[in-house]
Formats: sequence, C-alpha cells, structure tokens
Amino acid sequence: YQRRVRDSSVSQSIIISGESGAGKTEATKIILNFLTEASSMEGKSDELNLADRIQATNPIMESFGNAKTTRNNNSSRFGKFIKIMFDGTSICGAQIDNYLLEKTRVVYQAPDERNYHIFYQIINYCTPEQREKYNILD
Repeated sequence: YQRRVRDSSVSQSIIISGESGAGKTEATKIILNFLTEASSMEGKSDELNLADRIQATNPIMESFGNAKTTRNNNSSRFGKFIKIMFDGTSICGAQIDNYLLEKTRVVYQAPDERNYHIFYQIINYCTPEQREKYNILD
C-alpha cells in the first residue's frame, strides 16, 4: 500500500458494485478500515477515527435513501462516491457525495414496497400538534 502511494502521484479508484445484499456496505467498511490503518502506520494517530467518522454518516444517509422493496426490507436506493484525500501517504480528509437513484419513489411505490424510511421516522416522532399543523394522518 505505502509503496504504491509513495511511488505514484496518479489517483487511484476502487469501485464496489453488486446486487442487493451482495455486501457492498460491508466491503466499503473493510476498505475504509484498511486505508486508515495502513495510513496511520505513518505516524498520525487521529486518522484511526477517520473510518469511524465516515461510517457514522451512513445511518442518516440510509434513512433518506433506503426503502423497503420486494427483495430487501432495507434496500439502498442511492449511490455513494467517497473521496479519500491524502497528504503524501497520510489521510487528510474525506468527501462523500450521495446520489438518489429513485426520485419517483417519493410520490409512487410499487405494491408491497414503501417510501424512504425518513418519512416513516418523521411520522412516528411527530407530536400531536405537528400532525395537526402539517395534516399528517395516522
């Protein structure tokens, strides 16, 4: 890893793809952990938390971008581009871009499917006053 990074000023990419349930999220976690651990061998201790910090954004993104489908109760309906930035061989930051893949799901769901999780979470935690104000039905 370190020899490859040191010897190359060319950007590197890893593409993780697969069908629903194939392990894309788990593969991403493993790669992020590897990159932060390999990078931290250069002496920066604050990098050890970088993978955890990147992964901590996942639950909120999943509530906005995951939905129940006929194949999976928690299917990701968004794509994610994670850019890890290096200063030499050390990680110095990250940028996450998310892409909603099914905008039509907001207004229409196929039979036996549901909208994005966030809508059900909002409805579940609304106060009676908010339900009345926003005309939210049970």
